[in-house]
Amino acid sequence: MGTLRGKTAIVTGGAKSLGKAFAQALAGEGAAVAIGDVADGAPTAAEIADRHGVVCTAATLDVADEASVADFVKAALTAHGHVDILVNNAALFASLELKPYDRIEVGEWDRVMAVNVRGAFLMAKHVAPQMQARGSGRIINVGSGTAYKGMPNLLAYITSKAAILGLT
Repeated sequence: MGTLRGKTAIVTGGAKSLGKAFAQALAGEGAAVAIGDVADGAPTAAEIADRHGVVCTAATLDVADEASVADFVKAALTAHGHVDILVNNAALFASLELKPYDRIEVGEWDRVMAVNVRGAFLMAKHVAPQMQARGSGRIINVGSGTAYKGMPNLLAYITSKAAILGLT
């Protein structure tokens, strides 16, 4: 394959689950990968590098915090030289308790919006300028079909994914 050889991808939330699968797939096509996650991404990065023979780095990233985003992007650019692909995957979902709208605390609502929506915005804000300067790049925002069909007792998550559609 190798259709992405010479390209570098950032995957947010790439240490496990869906993000790990995205990172594996990109590496399988030859891309170097920078994994950003609040979880420890080093084991995933090592596994990907060994399996696919690409450079794969990992660093702590809180997408809801602009300073963390700026530091991560700077480190990724230092390690890889450029970024061609940004996969905005980081999101709060599995840790959310199913509950009706009137039991959602404002703090929980704000945290879901900060990670799921602001995080994608901040990552694009800090990565896109170097893509524009190079005249090339792709940003992939991971949404959810629940934005169209809904899902009981997950209002904050569904609303955040609807916002991602608008952001995209």
